[in-house]
Amino acid sequence: MSGTGSRGDAKGRQRGGRTEAHQSHDFSVYSGLMGDSGDAMVGDARREPDTGGPRRRAPAAEALDTRPRALTVGEIAWIALLPCAIVAVLAIVVLGPPVGHLLFRPGSDQLWPPEWWEAAGRAEPVKQGRYVVAVLVPALLVAAVLAGGRRELHLRPAIARAAVHAGSLLAAALVAAALIAQHPLLEPESFAPPVFALGSVLGAAAVVLAGIGALRVRSVPARLTALARSTVTRRRAAFAVAVGFTAIWLLKAVTTDRIGLARIGLNLPWTLNDAVAVLDGRTPLVDYHPIYAKLLPYPTALVLGAFGPTTLAYSTFMAVLDGLALLAVFDVFRRVTRGPLLALALFLPFVAVSDINAGLSGSPMTMSSMWPMRYGGIYLLVWLTARHIDGRGPRREWLLFLAGGLIAINDLEFGGGAVLASVVALLCARPSWTARELIRLAARVAAGALAAAALVAAITLARSGRMPDPGLLLEWPRIFTTLGWFSLPLRTWDLHIAIYATFAASIVVAAVRWTRRDDDALLTAMLAWSGVFGLLSGGYFIARPDVTKAIGSLSAWSFALSMLTVVCVRALAARGWRRPTLAELLVLFGFGLSICALARTSPPTAQIARLAHGGPRRTYETRVERFVRAHTDRGETVAILVPLSYRIAYKLGLRNVAPYAFMNAIVTRSQMRTLIDTLRSDHVREVFMPAPGKMVLAEGESAVPQVQMLLEIGYALGSSSPQGLIELRRA
Repeated sequence: MSGTGSRGDAKGRQRGGRTEAHQSHDFSVYSGLMGDSGDAMVGDARREPDTGGPRRRAPAAEALDTRPRALTVGEIAWIALLPCAIVAVLAIVVLGPPVGHLLFRPGSDQLWPPEWWEAAGRAEPVKQGRYVVAVLVPALLVAAVLAGGRRELHLRPAIARAAVHAGSLLAAALVAAALIAQHPLLEPESFAPPVFALGSVLGAAAVVLAGIGALRVRSVPARLTALARSTVTRRRAAFAVAVGFTAIWLLKAVTTDRIGLARIGLNLPWTLNDAVAVLDGRTPLVDYHPIYAKLLPYPTALVLGAFGPTTLAYSTFMAVLDGLALLAVFDVFRRVTRGPLLALALFLPFVAVSDINAGLSGSPMTMSSMWPMRYGGIYLLVWLTARHIDGRGPRREWLLFLAGGLIAINDLEFGGGAVLASVVALLCARPSWTARELIRLAARVAAGALAAAALVAAITLARSGRMPDPGLLLEWPRIFTTLGWFSLPLRTWDLHIAIYATFAASIVVAAVRWTRRDDDALLTAMLAWSGVFGLLSGGYFIARPDVTKAIGSLSAWSFALSMLTVVCVRALAARGWRRPTLAELLVLFGFGLSICALARTSPPTAQIARLAHGGPRRTYETRVERFVRAHTDRGETVAILVPLSYRIAYKLGLRNVAPYAFMNAIVTRSQMRTLIDTLRSDHVREVFMPAPGKMVLAEGESAVPQVQMLLEIGYALGSSSPQGLIELRRA
C-alpha cells in the first residue's frame, strides 16, 4: 500500500544527537509497535544485507551488540508495555471504585417500581469507574512514547530484544486468552454462541498462513503491487463492486408490515414509533423522549409523510442511510490505502464483521437503533475528518465540527466520542502545534459545536415554541449507566479484552508514528481516531455486557483493525514479506477473522424471496386500532402507551401526547411524573396501556404501581380487551 503525506523527511531526521532512518511510509512496524525482530533491531547502521539465508554475525558485530545503544521509539513502547500494564491493573483496581462513586452517583432517582421485571437492574458505579480508568490507561504508553522520543535512551541490544519480546508475548497472551474465554456473554447456558467460533478461528489461521506463504513466492508480490496501482478503470470498478456488495448485503435490513412485527426484538416498535411521533407533531428534547436518535426522526418523518408510515418505507430509508455510511467508510479506506482495490479488500470484510449476528435472530444492520442511528453519523464524521486532513472539503474546521455537533446531539453516547476522536485526529495530522494554533483550533471546535446547538435550538423553537432541554440528552445514558437498567456483571476475561487491546494499540501506534514524524499523516490520524472512538464508545458495552452489545461494538473494532492491517502490510512489504513478527501475526489473524465473516453473506435470492413471501399477517395493530377506535372520537387528545402507539394514533386521526413510546420505557419515578404532568397539561381524558402482568407483543407491559398512580390523580378503570389492553378514563 502506498501513500503520500507531509509528516517529515522520508530519508531520516536528526533528534537528540542520533539519526533515525525511515523508509518513506513502509516503516518497520516493530519500530511502530509491530515490526522487525531479532538482529534487525540493532539498527540500520549495523544491519547486514538480507541474502535470504540464515544470518551469522561477524565477531566485530557481536562485540558491538554488547554495547548499549539508543532505543527506537517503537522499542520504547514495547518495553514500557509491561510496567504500564502493571500500573494500569493497580489503577483500575484501586482508583476505579472512588472514581465510579464520584462520577456515577445515582442520586435520589432510581429504577422503579423495584419489583417490576421491566425495571430490573442495579447501579454499578465500581464497574463504570473502572472502565473510565481503563479508557485513560493508553495515555500511560503514549506518555512513555512522547517522553522517549524527546530523550535518548540507551540499553544493551540483548536486553532490549528480551524486553520487546516480553511485551509482544504479553499482547499475544492477552488476545489468545480472550479468544479462548469467549462465551455467549449473557450466561453460560445462553442461546447465543461465541462471536468467533472455533471454525472462524481455524479459518483465520489458515488464511494468514496461506497468505504469507503465497507472498513469499517471488512473482506474487510484484503482481499484487501492479494490481494495487490506482487507475480510473480500477477506481470505477472498485466503487461499483462496493455499491453492489453493499446493496446486496443490506437487503436483509428491508422489511415490511407483514413480516416486520415478527422482528419485534429488533427495536422496530421503538424506532419506527419515534419517527411517526415527529410526523404526528411531537418534538424530541421537548415533549417526546426517544431512547435512540434525537434528530434522525426529523428527516425520517419527511420520508414517511411522503410515502406513508409503513415498515417498508421506514426500513428502506434506514437501509439507504446504512449504505451511504458504508460507502463513506469505503472512501476513507481508499484515501488511506491510495488504491481502490486495496480499499475494497479492507471494505468487504469490514461490512461482514460490522453485521455479525452471533446466532441471534437479527444483526446490527437490521436494528435501526444501531445502524444508522449510532454508526451512520459516526462514519459520516470520520469521512469528513479524513477529507479535511486529505486537503478536501470541508476545509474549515468549524464546518467539520458543526456536523460533529449535530451527530453528538443525535446520539451522545457514540457521537460525543466521535467528536473527541476527530479532535485528536486533527492534532495527529500535523507534526507540531504552537500554543496559538491550539487556541485557534479549540475556538473553531467550539464555534462548530455552538453552531450545531443553535441550529437545533432554532428548529425546535420554530416547531414547538419551546427551547430544547439539554438535560434530556443525558436521560437515557444515565438510566443505562448510572442507574444500571438491565445491567449485567462484566466478566474479567472475555472477547472485550482483545477488542480493548486493539483500540489501545491503534492509539499507541499513532503516537509512535507522530513522534517519528512518519509520512502519511492521514493513516496516523485515522489510527488515532479509531482508537479514541473505540475506547469512548466502549461504555455502550460495559453498561450491559450482553451478546447484543458485544456484536454492536465489532464495527468500531473492525475499523481500527483495518488501520492496523495497513501498517502491518506496509511493514511486511518493506521487508520483502519475510519473517512476520508476533504482533503482525496478531493483527493479520484478526483480519483473517474478518475475512471468514464473509461466509455469512446472505444470497440476494433468499432475501428477495423473504420479501416476496412475507409471513403470517400480524393482527396486533388491527385489534388495538379497533379497541381504541371504539372508545375515542377522531381528533381527540389521548395518551396511548402500547407498541407502535403513534402509528396507531396517526391512522385513527388521534392526537397522541404520550411523552414515551410505551409503558416499559417509563422505568423511574421522574419519568412517571413526566407522564402525569403531560396528562394534566394536555387535559387527557383517556389513557390506553397494557394491563399489569399482561404482555403486549414483546415490548409492552405495565406495573401495578404505575396504574395506581394514575388512579390516584383521577383516572378510573374502563374497558379492557382480550389482548391485555386497558382503558383509563378521567371522570
